[in-house]
Amino acid sequence: MPRPSLPPLFHAHKARASKTAIILTIVFALLLSACTAPSSTTPTATPTLTKAPPSPTPSQTALPTQTPTPTPVPLALTFWADPSLPDDVRHQVSLPPGGSWVDKRDQATFILVPKANNADGKVLAETVWTYALVAPFLTVQDGVDSIDLQTTLSGKVQEGAGLPVPNLLVREGDTTALFQMLGVSPSATDSASMLQSVPGDYFQQESYPEDPAWAIVPFDQLTPSWKVLSVDGVSPLDIPYTPETYALQQTYQLQLNDTVTQPLDENLKVQLAGALPAPNRDQAQLTSLVMTGVTAMTRDTAFAMYTEGVTYPATEIGGVLSSADLTHISNEVSFYDDCPIPNPDYEGFIFCSDPAYMELLKAVGADIIELTGNHNNDVRALYKVDSVPYTLDLYRKNGMQWYAGGTDLASAQAPLLIENKGNKLAFIGCNSYGPDMAWARENSSGAAPCGDFVWLMDSIRDLKAQGYLPIVTFQYQEDYYRTATSSAKHDFRMVADSGAVIVNGSQSHVSKVMEFYGGALVTYGLGNLFFDQPGYYITYPSIIQRHFFYNNKHISTQLITIVVEETAKPRLMTDIERQAFLEELFTESEALRRAQ
Repeated sequence: MPRPSLPPLFHAHKARASKTAIILTIVFALLLSACTAPSSTTPTATPTLTKAPPSPTPSQTALPTQTPTPTPVPLALTFWADPSLPDDVRHQVSLPPGGSWVDKRDQATFILVPKANNADGKVLAETVWTYALVAPFLTVQDGVDSIDLQTTLSGKVQEGAGLPVPNLLVREGDTTALFQMLGVSPSATDSASMLQSVPGDYFQQESYPEDPAWAIVPFDQLTPSWKVLSVDGVSPLDIPYTPETYALQQTYQLQLNDTVTQPLDENLKVQLAGALPAPNRDQAQLTSLVMTGVTAMTRDTAFAMYTEGVTYPATEIGGVLSSADLTHISNEVSFYDDCPIPNPDYEGFIFCSDPAYMELLKAVGADIIELTGNHNNDVRALYKVDSVPYTLDLYRKNGMQWYAGGTDLASAQAPLLIENKGNKLAFIGCNSYGPDMAWARENSSGAAPCGDFVWLMDSIRDLKAQGYLPIVTFQYQEDYYRTATSSAKHDFRMVADSGAVIVNGSQSHVSKVMEFYGGALVTYGLGNLFFDQPGYYITYPSIIQRHFFYNNKHISTQLITIVVEETAKPRLMTDIERQAFLEELFTESEALRRAQ
């Protein structure tokens, strides 16, 4: 039977109930799934969610692997010196703090060796050591060849070879250095070698050397009683000096040892740059002084200047005179503006010089004018005019200085003080001979009178105490012999004993004997420079002295020998003339020395 139809409200209610049941079923299922772990075999649908893309993870740059920096090993401040090094060099090395010497080269960081041509990149400092071959001052020979020196050092001397003396003296501590310089092997040295070792202070003695020997001396140890000889024509006293051709000189270098690769600290480099001693010869401390005898630009000499040209007398020797740092001229005659034309036949003894003759003094480089001359007041005697102030003004205008004369006694007695390259020289002098009219007075011009020499000796002592080297010149009594009179010996030696380093007789027209006395080189007369004396042949050979000063000491003197020709033109002697002249002069001087 058909089922009865339900009313519409029933059907609507039923539909709503059915939907409600479905919703409840779903909710219940959801609740059940939330409380129950999902089954591994029954996947559970997961709602799909829309999400922003994740931020990229920053990439990390790999850092380099850093090897730990090792602590630097301090550089060993060890020093080694080549056996050929002179003792003076090694003893004066200033090692940096912590520095020490080692005995073996391979143990050293730094080595001190003779200069090498292939070590430029490793040289830290260098110094130059210079020696001189010397002989007693009264030695005629002027030089040798290096081959003779090598032969002497080796001891293999044969007839005609080697040095002409039985002994060669060398200071302790210099021998190996000299062998190395001259290329002589110590192992090849003959037992008969002339070499003799002497103490380090041997050459500082002021007395004249007695031994019949020559010697090799460090330059800074030179003393004037020893004459410096050339080697292969070169001397460390040469003007100019050419060290690259000199056999007795060596450069020593402080180098970084080849085995060292570690770089040097800059502060250490600075310390090492000043570690070596200064060279023992420094041109900047060496003063040369030329001193001459009589100049009187009058009579025949002036006539030659008038006819041949004012500078004619300097033709042959101008360069010799002007090459020195200081050039001394003893000009005996004052300048006078109205001086007449010179008369070569004039037989009188009252002189003047034309002011134009000043050009000769300028041509020879005159710096220092000595005014002890006995003709300085001749113009006043002949023309009743005091020409000394005018003469001094000419010197002043031409850059020349003077001493031993002036416009009054005080200025005439005042020393001339000159400092050159650290050397302090004091020039002072006087006129012993006269005549009376030549002497300065309290208020009148002239030369400083010697008197009893007391004022002069007091001045010398004062100058010495002030650190000056006193150089004393006299216008003494004249004679025409090479020997010295007893009165000259007394007075010159008395002045030498007061502390002078050089004592010269400027009066003599003849070259006279010389000696070392009281530490001073005493020369009793140099002879003529620019002056004539026809008929007196003994007056034509003459001496020019070239003195050297170093570290405020008088270290050496050279004798330049000249002959005056044509009454007005000095020239250098030939070798034969020089040998004959010096043999005569030195024979007389040796007799004087032995009679002291």
